[in-house]
Amino acid sequence: NNPDFPRICPKMILWKRNIRRIAIVVVSASIAIGFIVIIATVARANRRTPPNGIGPVGNNLLGGVNQPGENGQGVAVPPEYLDESRKLFQRNKFNQWVSDRISLHRSLPDARISECSDIKYPHDLPETSVIIVFHNEAWSTLLRTVHSVIDRSPSHLLNEIILVDDNSDHEELHSTLDKYVSKLSKVKIVRNKAREGLIRSRLNGFAQATSPTVTFLDAHCEANVGWLEPLLYRIKQNRTAVVCPEIDVISDETFEYTYSSGNVRGSFNWNLNFRWKAVPEYENKRRGSRTAGIRSPTMAGGLFTIHSEYFKEIGLYDKEMEIWGGENLEISFRIWQCGGILEIMPCSHVGHVFRKSQPYSFPKGTGETLSKNLQRVAEVWMDDYKRYFYKRQPHLKTHAFGDISKRLELRKKLKCKSFDWYIKNVVPEIFRPNSSIIARGELRNPSSGDCIDSFGAGEHAFAGIYKCHGQMGNQYIIYTKNEEIVIEDNCFDYANSQPSNKVKMLDCHSMKGNQQWVHSKRGELIHAPTGWCLDRGTEKYAVLNTCNSGPSQKWIFSEYLERNKAPQI
Repeated sequence: NNPDFPRICPKMILWKRNIRRIAIVVVSASIAIGFIVIIATVARANRRTPPNGIGPVGNNLLGGVNQPGENGQGVAVPPEYLDESRKLFQRNKFNQWVSDRISLHRSLPDARISECSDIKYPHDLPETSVIIVFHNEAWSTLLRTVHSVIDRSPSHLLNEIILVDDNSDHEELHSTLDKYVSKLSKVKIVRNKAREGLIRSRLNGFAQATSPTVTFLDAHCEANVGWLEPLLYRIKQNRTAVVCPEIDVISDETFEYTYSSGNVRGSFNWNLNFRWKAVPEYENKRRGSRTAGIRSPTMAGGLFTIHSEYFKEIGLYDKEMEIWGGENLEISFRIWQCGGILEIMPCSHVGHVFRKSQPYSFPKGTGETLSKNLQRVAEVWMDDYKRYFYKRQPHLKTHAFGDISKRLELRKKLKCKSFDWYIKNVVPEIFRPNSSIIARGELRNPSSGDCIDSFGAGEHAFAGIYKCHGQMGNQYIIYTKNEEIVIEDNCFDYANSQPSNKVKMLDCHSMKGNQQWVHSKRGELIHAPTGWCLDRGTEKYAVLNTCNSGPSQKWIFSEYLERNKAPQI
């Protein structure tokens, strides 16, 4: 009824349209702001390590090119987080702060040799059950191990992943882990009611396995591209072959992934420590191809695949060994002496976080546990060669190691070969303390009461100085007729062009040169190429100095097999 309606109607319509547009803009802006808030909240969560140490929220997301650690790269800790990082390092003896910020699905470059990618494996390889034991493992490293196996294994070959919880007390490794794993179809958890240790925990996991082969991995690994097929193919060829991947190094500080050289294999010294050694030329000639398996005298122990029935036939693990330590040598000797073969497969790569120390305790003490385990290895498998072990560990001669009768019965039942056969046929290059020795025992500097000490370090470390303790072990030194100073399985070596530098321990090459030392009647140990003398120095490492006939350059072994070689000090 308004006479102005025809005139004001268009304005009203325009006004209503504007109101509608403004409303749409306001609503859209609100939604956008909401998304921004959500994204910012998630981002803050991803940068935060929760108090319970689980790791950053969302670190199970798929990796991406811009995420930390992608393509195996290391991650640096910003200065403002260094204190937090140091605290978390003590929890696991690796940089959990860095690990928590790396995707559980991070990418790794495929660095296998070119010939590996050309190999076509048959489709009908045997399935495997992957067994992973953990005790208070960091959430991020444990699940990155699991996801790397799932992501990089052909689904028809991966039957199951069995996580064995060795009585962890970290809260997130119970109901939170159960809930997470329930969403992963091939993963199940077995829980020990009490602390069992690695050896018996693996056997508990094996008891639940349902595959023709089992693969053991540590809880801080990353399986790489094409890792599984070479292992299963070798077992398909030979059920008595026990196979290990090339073990690549994941830095315990930055989690950078570094590829193995591919030219090393497992060995040991007479303290029964595992050692990596260069593949001998005779083994490379035997192989004929860079993709062929490398026969390895010993395994590192954490990562290997074995036929399930064969594992039972050769006696599984020694159940009387405690927690961890020595089981890798025990099974290695047993495999070789009892008719099997142990190989490293160059086309299989798995990364492993190598820690400098263990974060967990040994209920009976580290020394007690390792001593018992190593004694059982020596007593069951090493025959007369065990005297070389006891010569370095004389305090263990009267130390109890438990009942070994069942393991000796197993050796007899399997008709296993002697340890002498193993040495001569599997690792003939190993240093053998025999008639080539001139002197042995402690290498003492009488004026200070100090002895040469390896500090338990291996190749490329420096020869240390420590108060003589009479327990041998790291202070057991051998002087050979080849004029070498041998500590464990390494030789004193000096390649510096100037004096006053530390002496290295390097792999013995038996070619004299930088490893030749003349023991004079005055007690000096003179480096033949330079004419300089081994000196006690003033720090915790031995040095080489110009000879001065001083007391810091006098050295004497505790035992001389050739008495006329003993110095007159």
